Amino acid sequence: MKNEDAYDFLRQSGLRMTKFKIEIVDLFLGGGCGLSVKDVMAVLSSSPDISTVYRSLSSLTEKGFLRHSVGPEGVVQYRCTSTFYPDHGHFCCVNCGGTIPVTRKLPDAFLDLLEKEYGVSVKSADFLLEGKCLKCRSI
Repeated sequence: MKNEDAYDFLRQSGLRMTKFKIEIVDLFLGGGCGLSVKDVMAVLSSSPDISTVYRSLSSLTEKGFLRHSVGPEGVVQYRCTSTFYPDHGHFCCVNCGGTIPVTRKLPDAFLDLLEKEYGVSVKSADFLLEGKCLKCRSI
């Protein structure tokens, strides 16, 4: 999806698209994923108040652009909904902490199996793989 399409969607949803919100949308559409409020603040060109960042992320979540989850250390992380950015995964190295984006999707057959076996309806399918990266494997 093009960034302009996302801005239009959000405007049509009743959200006022400020320069600041546009910068956040661009960050996530550019591949930002699993970002905490602190992560977002670290890459913004301006120095907004933390409450402004929270409100912006909250409004983008309410309008269906972002979704949030609690990361492994209990920190809330934000990512685009699959409407705006395709489902994907990450590989995290348990040794160095490095993260590699995985552009593959989980197979539909696997998702169908989960739905049948657990009686759930899968809405999105981001995933996390853990192990040692190539550099750490050779140490």
